[in-house]
Parts: sequence; structure tokens; C-alpha cells
Amino acid sequence: MFRYLPALLLVIACHTMAFSQKALYTSAQELPVKIDDGWFTARTISFGPYQTSSRKNGIDAGTDLSFIKSPQHPFNFRVTGNNADILIQVIQVAHIGLSGLSLPSFLDKMPPPALFTYAGINAGKNEPQQQWQMILKDMTYLELNDNKPAGILQSPETDIRITANNRFGAKNSYENICYEFHYRKEVVAAVVTGQQPRVWMSTKTDHTPLQAMLAAAIGTLLVR
Repeated sequence: MFRYLPALLLVIACHTMAFSQKALYTSAQELPVKIDDGWFTARTISFGPYQTSSRKNGIDAGTDLSFIKSPQHPFNFRVTGNNADILIQVIQVAHIGLSGLSLPSFLDKMPPPALFTYAGINAGKNEPQQQWQMILKDMTYLELNDNKPAGILQSPETDIRITANNRFGAKNSYENICYEFHYRKEVVAAVVTGQQPRVWMSTKTDHTPLQAMLAAAIGTLLVR
């Protein structure tokens, strides 16, 4: 009997992992998403209590991104809601242009010309000293099939791992890419990008500064 125990434990562990991920995807934790392509205003997106502003080309005045070499296609926007007012700067940058940053191994092993999306996130009036950054790589559809690491959302004190999958689309495709945010071994937020976006946020993050940073990262994925 005991010779089957390792296999049994593996099945239980896999089932538990799958359940912990699916626990986020409930109607109670899904935030309604609305896209506004107004006649006289640029596109904005709201999800639950949060809303993005329209995109503005370039880096916002007074922001220092001099540590990044040769940034490409810069834009900035804001995410507001739940008493938060967050400025986000987004650029495309080759791996070699982030040589001064400490990156997780799956990003650091990418070839020098590999393009990343970099988002500098500054909490506004609520956390004026706190700064976060999100770094994402492009995914292959084989990586999406297995929910492989796609990037990181981090501050000096906190690391949140980001994975990407196609669970809401077809296998071996880029359809309806879903990004998951893993914090302390739990999936605390997720966003499906594309023509029909969807957003989930764990109720465990309610009324916390972490939720505002997750909202900023989700907003970045929706508007980029």
C-alpha cells in the first residue's frame, strides 16, 4: 500500500493547487469591467471601484527614469478609486536597458535584445513615498499552456509573482490571455485582457494598500 503513497500525495497536492487558484474565480470576487470609448474623450476603463484615465504620450514631467537606457513608446496614465490616485509610467525596453535592476532569474536569463514592458507605479496621496514597478516579458503560447512566470510586481519590501495562461481561451493560442498575481502562495488577483476583459480581486485585499497596487498593475495590462 505504501508504495502508492507518493503518487497519492502528488495527486492531492495538484488538486489542492488547482483549487487554490480556482478559489479566486468566483462571482463574488469578479469586478465588473466597463470600457468607455466616448465621442470626445480617449478610451478609459473601469473595473469595480477603479478607473483608468486616458493615456498620455511620453513620461510625466518630474519623473526620473534615467536608470533605464533607451526607453521606447513611453506613455503615462492614472488609476483612481477607493481614495487612491496612482500615476503609472509605461515603456518598452530591451533587457540590456534594465541592466541596473535586480531581476528574477526567468527574466534575467532572457537574451539582451528581448523586449520587456516596464511600468513604474507611484501611489499618490495615500502612500506618497511608496514606489512599485512591474516588469513583464512576452509569452509563447507553450508557456501560456502551462501558466509559466510572465513577470513581477515589486516594491523594496514585497514581491508579487505574475504568471500568464490561456485558460479562458484555446490551448496553443494567445486568445484571452489571463494574468495571475501570486502573493504569499495565493492567487490574489487576475485579469483577462483583450476585447472582452475580465477582472478578479481577492476579498482578502479589501481596504489594503496592496489592493491599490494590484489595481494599478491590472490597469496597466488593460490599457497597454
